[in-house]
Amino acid sequence: MIKLSIHPTTYLLILFAVLNGFIYELSLLFLIVLIHELGHVCVALSFGWRVRQVRLLPFGGAAEMDEYGNAPPREELWVIVAGPFMNVVMMAVSFAVQPLGGFDPQFIQLFIEYNLIVLLFNLLPVWPLDGGKLVELGLSMLLPYKKAILYTLFVSGSGLFLYLLLLITVYWSYFSLWVLALFLMVSLWSQWKQRPYQFMRFLLARAKRNSVQADRVRRDVISIPLFSEVKVKEALENMFRTKEHYFYVINPQGEVEQIFSEEELLALFFHHGQGEREIGQVLK
Repeated sequence: MIKLSIHPTTYLLILFAVLNGFIYELSLLFLIVLIHELGHVCVALSFGWRVRQVRLLPFGGAAEMDEYGNAPPREELWVIVAGPFMNVVMMAVSFAVQPLGGFDPQFIQLFIEYNLIVLLFNLLPVWPLDGGKLVELGLSMLLPYKKAILYTLFVSGSGLFLYLLLLITVYWSYFSLWVLALFLMVSLWSQWKQRPYQFMRFLLARAKRNSVQADRVRRDVISIPLFSEVKVKEALENMFRTKEHYFYVINPQGEVEQIFSEEELLALFFHHGQGEREIGQVLK
């Protein structure tokens, strides 16, 4: 069973709504958020992903999945865009039924506006929003995965800075937007501390990859040159998410001394405890 939880900052928004008589509007917003997250969850389950829990956030949600960051990029792309797609569908249906009558025009208008708010907010390039996840996915196709994680956080920090600047100069009196800012700052700081563990999960997933997944995921092969002074763990930081890797060790004369597959290098790191050793020492 998928666990449903509420992020602490969401309680601030609920309290504000109760005190100011906006509980109906907030309930409608939460319904839209749940449908948004249902899009993520349904597509993830269709790929066989394991969904641990869905967290209700201010103006959004977060479905926590074990496979995120380690699944095929095509699957991850579908899972990410499924949430915003649900908002587009809900707006399209609202526009379609509006001329038919039988519905409260004020409700339809509010439903469309809230869907647009949730859609645009979730597309902001800030982690952990859908926009931030799309940034990481795109960067992971171009850069080694550890760099992709780091650069995603830099992009997210820049986006958050611009959001705060706009909030201070223009929308400083909107309490709900300050709650969102608090949530984004806490989430981004938490992700910054978690970045080494995210990369370690990536390495573990590659080390434990079974033959079924290997047959399903087709990766290009890339060769990475290494000097003998490079540590095993530093060599692994050159791994791409979408590539198969071969590492070749070269001496000062430019001659190839040894070639390692990624499986061999991962085995040295996880099973033989040689992550801190230099490649040259491993060869001796």
